[in-house]
Amino acid sequence: MPEDLHTEVEKLRAWLATNRWVDDFDGWWGDNGVVGALQRFLTRARPQDWTENDITDVLYVLEQSSTDFIAKLVTQSESMALALARYSLARDGVAGDDIAEQLGHCCGHRDEAEALLIAFTRVEHERTRRIALLSLAELQSTAVPTLAVAAWDTGDEYQRIGALSALKTIRSELLPFYLLRAQEDGREHLLSLARKYNSELANDPSS
Repeated sequence: MPEDLHTEVEKLRAWLATNRWVDDFDGWWGDNGVVGALQRFLTRARPQDWTENDITDVLYVLEQSSTDFIAKLVTQSESMALALARYSLARDGVAGDDIAEQLGHCCGHRDEAEALLIAFTRVEHERTRRIALLSLAELQSTAVPTLAVAAWDTGDEYQRIGALSALKTIRSELLPFYLLRAQEDGREHLLSLARKYNSELANDPSS
């Protein structure tokens, strides 16, 4: 594999063993750091040619990043986003939240993106499941109502927030019912979102 990427990632791993914030790592940004090595790697190697070590390193860098810069870099084409999603799902959805968010923009490969996002709604990581549902809503997937109800039924506050947001994005007829249920739930963040959506609906002449 391209040695400069692997070498820089190993330096990052060693540093994070005793430190917390990747942005504090001197070797993160810059041409001679992790990001520069990643950019050179992506220019040279197509996703279908990546080795297992390459995949491990790319997903690790993505997982450690604190901004969307890396996510946009490693999903700069739809084919790259789809390949990375498949690699992530084969590894229990590692870095899946960032990848799922980018899949919501894959309009040119909508069917495959939709299938991958549905798979991401089944992984263990809560944020990944929620972002996958929101990206499916962005794609106007017909799977959203069923998945939103399933997310709501988990009882998790953030899953319920995601369910409301997804239903609103697709302008689902289920939204008023679940806004009422959000008021009954009463948890702070969910209730705040429900009030916001109710206000928007009241001021929307098309609703």
